[in-house]
Amino acid sequence: MDVRQLPAANHQMLKFIVTGTFPAFMNSIRRIILGSVPTIAIDEVIMVENNTAMFDEYIAHRLGLIPLNSDIDDLNFMDACDVCDGVGCNSCTVTLTLTQETDQTSGAIIYSRELLGSDHRIYPVVDEVPIMKMDKDQRLILEAIARFGTGKEHAKWQPVGSIGYQYMPIISIRPGHTFTKDVADSCPRNVFEYDENNQSLNLRNLLDCNLCMECVHSSEEDSISVEGDSSQIIFMLESTGALPVENIVTTASDLLIDGLQSFIEGFQLALEKADNDPSSMRKISSFERIGIND
Repeated sequence: MDVRQLPAANHQMLKFIVTGTFPAFMNSIRRIILGSVPTIAIDEVIMVENNTAMFDEYIAHRLGLIPLNSDIDDLNFMDACDVCDGVGCNSCTVTLTLTQETDQTSGAIIYSRELLGSDHRIYPVVDEVPIMKMDKDQRLILEAIARFGTGKEHAKWQPVGSIGYQYMPIISIRPGHTFTKDVADSCPRNVFEYDENNQSLNLRNLLDCNLCMECVHSSEEDSISVEGDSSQIIFMLESTGALPVENIVTTASDLLIDGLQSFIEGFQLALEKADNDPSSMRKISSFERIGIND
């Protein structure tokens, strides 16, 4: 297996090619990123005072979706915290406060930068996220409790805004065949470059192809063929900013390795029980649950 990184539009995007792989493996990475890579997000909001037109629940929902910097490693998971046994303490939660008041002459727009955390490392990664608009003579005072979580619990803990993969495109152009400019223009990604002198097509950027087949439908039969190579996969993701984009992939890879190791150990224990108790093998074949820890 080989990995080659590709240029990305910004520092929060990552695009790379994996060769010598198969779709199920890359889909496992994708699902782990979405569901198991932990980030910090606001999970509980205590409203001290709110006389604005916005409901408490609506404000709390918007606060929960603001990406917070999660690139720290000394905050416990709340349900696994050995300090407070999951009740909530400084070892597993961070408090952010917001206090805003308008006078009788003008209103204001409240942005994410107004959230002030008890830990300077936990802050909104984007300052200009609008939370709400306050009218004249209004007050909003609240405390927000943030903690580590995963996308399995709620989408607000997902570390990516977008993620996906596709097969490596393989485009074959029949030699000596003439094309019209309409064929090149039919491609929404501008993959082809049209040569008017020779009435031919040249590949401008193969990696921009998304296998939509518009060029095949616009050309004569068998003049262009487009296929996807499932052993070479282009993987793309964009971080919300909560974690560095490279860390997201490496964390997901470590979680996949740990999960596979746990499965191997559990399966070996099941085989040992089957050797000692032949009836347990019937449970394996009938998909009945085996008490490995018994």
